[in-house]
Amino acid sequence: MAGLRVGIVGAGGVGIATAGALIMQGLAGRITLYDRTGIRARWEALDYLHALPLLPTAEIRGRSYDEFEPEDVTIITVGAHVQPGGTRLDVLDANVEILEHTAAAMEAGGLPRVVVVVTNPLDILTEYLVRRWHDRSVSVMGSGTSLDTLRFEERLAKECGVHPRSIHAWVIGEHGDSSVFLFSSATIGALPLTEFAAQQGIELTDEWYAGIEDDVRRAAYRVRELKGSPRHGIGLAVGGLIRCIGREQGFIIPVSVRVADDVCASLPCILGPDGASAPLWPVMDADERAGWERSLGVLREAGKALPLSA
Repeated sequence: MAGLRVGIVGAGGVGIATAGALIMQGLAGRITLYDRTGIRARWEALDYLHALPLLPTAEIRGRSYDEFEPEDVTIITVGAHVQPGGTRLDVLDANVEILEHTAAAMEAGGLPRVVVVVTNPLDILTEYLVRRWHDRSVSVMGSGTSLDTLRFEERLAKECGVHPRSIHAWVIGEHGDSSVFLFSSATIGALPLTEFAAQQGIELTDEWYAGIEDDVRRAAYRVRELKGSPRHGIGLAVGGLIRCIGREQGFIIPVSVRVADDVCASLPCILGPDGASAPLWPVMDADERAGWERSLGVLREAGKALPLSA
């Protein structure tokens, strides 16, 4: 069957939301859900198959860890969830252990061409797989600040009274509390944010900037407090990344990749069939550059918990 072969590791809320985004938008020719025993993956796949006449054509399967096959893209969503009141870094130790088992099972069945890490803390887990597979022909990236960037653009659009597609603005660094919002390079249409604001009579105060940043930075925590775990937003965002890998190649969006010898973080990359390009380095003002360095420091410190040689 034509189309991307996409594996999704983890049949929990994020994995199923991601599968739904791919299936309903017709972004893959074959979608395989993987979980440890295969039981939940099979019945989730069967649930979708019951509605197949209403869906774009796709093969939908459920498999266990003993049945991994090489895929074009494998999306990793399996892992412990951040608890209300906690941070993404709190689940690092538990999720490194889970990822070690997952990676070994993937290696036994055959590695994909591209891996997209969604499990938190995703920058550090992306770094773990980059180290582990440094000598393998697999491209590793994390979903990174792709969803944060969408939230940022939506919030700016609301404040400026325009459609979100008219906004070009990036969030970089950690997918977490130290992420960096690039207001200085944000554009509305073809106008710099400051010029658009001047023409429209929008006062760009420190409080204005801080309110947007806090709203975006806390978005996932608010969802977690209300329902336990975000799933639909990240599922759709990852579906957007798969669209860029398969159908709309050449799209530029921040994802988590190697940005130095020992750390992965989000920078804008060009997406295509082989995953993410080398990162593009955006223009930053002095405060943003300092924030970027602080974010890398947070990730390096947390990354000390990783095996020296994964």
